[in-house]
Amino acid sequence: MMMQRCLSRYELLDIINKSSFAMDDTRLFLDTHPDSREALMFFSKMQDKRKAAIREYTEQYGPICSYDVAPSDMWKWNMGPWPWQSSYMEGRN
Repeated sequence: MMMQRCLSRYELLDIINKSSFAMDDTRLFLDTHPDSREALMFFSKMQDKRKAAIREYTEQYGPICSYDVAPSDMWKWNMGPWPWQSSYMEGRN
């Protein structure tokens, strides 16, 4: 069995951003085409992909936003590097 490599912070955020954009764009299409099975399936696929990336990001690097913090860890959610800090971009080529 082959082990899956852990994705970097940048790779996970890229997946989250791209799947979020795809969901937003598809939602706009569904506003005018609510019966499109293909669009509904694509939206669901992107939603699952986004949820999985957020779950993996949270497990590896901590929560993305304060809503995802356990009560015992409140106010520690923002302890990681911010996007404009150089350590945030680790592993980005």
